[in-house]
Amino acid sequence: MIKLIVLDVDGTLTDKARKISLNAIENIRKVISNDILVSLVSGNVIPVMFGLKTYIGINGPVFGENGGIMLNNSEITHFFSKNLPKQFLNEISRTTSAREMFTNQWRETSVAFTMDEEDREAVSKKAVEKGLYIVDSKFAWHIMNRGQNKAFAVEYLKKLYDIDNSNILVIGDSDNDLSMFELNVHRASPSNASSSIRNLSEYVSEYPYGNEIGDIFEHYHLL
Repeated sequence: MIKLIVLDVDGTLTDKARKISLNAIENIRKVISNDILVSLVSGNVIPVMFGLKTYIGINGPVFGENGGIMLNNSEITHFFSKNLPKQFLNEISRTTSAREMFTNQWRETSVAFTMDEEDREAVSKKAVEKGLYIVDSKFAWHIMNRGQNKAFAVEYLKKLYDIDNSNILVIGDSDNDLSMFELNVHRASPSNASSSIRNLSEYVSEYPYGNEIGDIFEHYHLL
């Protein structure tokens, strides 16, 4: 029996233009009314996550920056620091195509940037040398601290609510969701998911960009 659902946002609840699916919102509210805990875990910033939590009506904590920071009720918890990622971005910006994103003004545990694909390998290698790593959310590149990922958020929720793996469902679409898809929990994805996510999914919906949410909930008998 599913007691906790952990949802990615961009590409999972939204389309390519980041317009959120009304189908997704409607079905999330239905499972919440059935006393199922729903949490959002995104690469986005906490002000955005606060807005989503408030206006969708999410009943669980929400995480920004790929698990680096959490909003639970009115309390914000920082699990990592922005210092090393910011220093690294300043360094690579001088020698590569990496360019800071304006949302970094609200980031507190990581940084996001744009970059030409040709620089990916070199920048990723340098990040590892610094004890960091690079992740691609399809919407931005993120410089993350070691151990900072969505699996961290899922494990935190598991302990916070004393929920077994067999009672957890994660839904995501891109490679920054891989860490939580590598956990021994239930895993589902939309049809637009990356090949890596699809390969790790128990169930892949035929629907994309948020329209899969109702289908996935029905597959797991949540509606």
